Amino acid sequence: MMPIIISLPFDDVEIKLYHGHTGAINSCQLIEDKNWLITGSNDNTARVWDFNSGKQIHLYKLNHDMADIPAVRMNQQGTRLYSCSWDKTIRCFDVETGKQIWKGVHEQIVTNCQVSLDGKLACSGTDLDSLVTIWDAESGLVTSRIPNVHESTITSCQFNIAGDRIITTSMDKTTKFYDLVSQRSTMTLKGHEGSVSQCAFNKFERLYATCSWDKNVLLYDATTGSFRREGPTILPKVHEGSVAACHMSNNGKLLVTGGYDLRVVLWDLEAMTHKIVLRGHADWINDVCMTSDDKWIVSVSSDCEIRLWHIGNCDNRLVMDNSKLLKIVNCHRCGKNFSSNKIKRDESEATPAASAVLLCVFCRLEQKQTVAPTHTYSLDDYDQPAFNEAILYK
Repeated sequence: MMPIIISLPFDDVEIKLYHGHTGAINSCQLIEDKNWLITGSNDNTARVWDFNSGKQIHLYKLNHDMADIPAVRMNQQGTRLYSCSWDKTIRCFDVETGKQIWKGVHEQIVTNCQVSLDGKLACSGTDLDSLVTIWDAESGLVTSRIPNVHESTITSCQFNIAGDRIITTSMDKTTKFYDLVSQRSTMTLKGHEGSVSQCAFNKFERLYATCSWDKNVLLYDATTGSFRREGPTILPKVHEGSVAACHMSNNGKLLVTGGYDLRVVLWDLEAMTHKIVLRGHADWINDVCMTSDDKWIVSVSSDCEIRLWHIGNCDNRLVMDNSKLLKIVNCHRCGKNFSSNKIKRDESEATPAASAVLLCVFCRLEQKQTVAPTHTYSLDDYDQPAFNEAILYK
């Protein structure tokens, strides 16, 4: 089946639509060395797609008896596929043959699974007993069980890059870090008022983002550890429903989130604001990911669609805000981006020289403390970032 390709003229956003699943798609993953996109669905299948063409390369029947399948993961080596299900199992398949290699059984519903970067270990998290199980990824033998990690259902689990820690999120409104070497919890992230859906981090593991059913996205900077004293940084509320998934770029400059409000949001973490909001899905967005070159976003949904959004041309251009065109400009002092409509000058006092200098609100406030103002500004206009929204209706 050929992909459907659509371009949004006012946003220079190319969209590719891949179809094939017949049930809600709950997970997506990229294996960029092979140009593969992996998706898992409640239709009891996992599928491997050619990222560029949308051609379906492999289809795997997952043997989960039509129970919900919250996650399908592939090791980075592209040899093993792992799936977990509400049927209380985690299963491993050979990528080449599609045959099941091993099956692990839990006493409770399995809510998530992940495989370590080196492909040696797999982890799974469960519902009522809040248990994290570590598996030998090749043999399926249990290497350790970590009970009572959280006080409620585990919503996601993953390894850090080194594979020596487990990061879990939960309905108990926290994110926890468990050290596999010392076998103890080392850090707990708090701040959400609802269940935490996922946690994302950059390749240096110094910046963490969490998303939640409370519609918020929080940031924790581990470089300074200031969140321990002052709490996390709360990004502006753009989502109008539960935020189900988040993915951070390797350099920690961008974050993409997807939610039950049918929105995919791209965030600029340096400016602490959103760059663009993408719409088009007809049902809940369950997972998102982004290519390592930061040019494509992948989103999957309960509407059975896979959407690839090309965002490589989204910088330094006109954007949409309630049908008005806004111009994004750079502060001449600190270099931060902001929308020029945020500037309100008193034309009777403005001079040509002053008008030529564009300063963001923070630099203007700093300047006003030492220099008599030549302009008047309204600070009420700086509470919300420029709203950039690409909307696609089929």
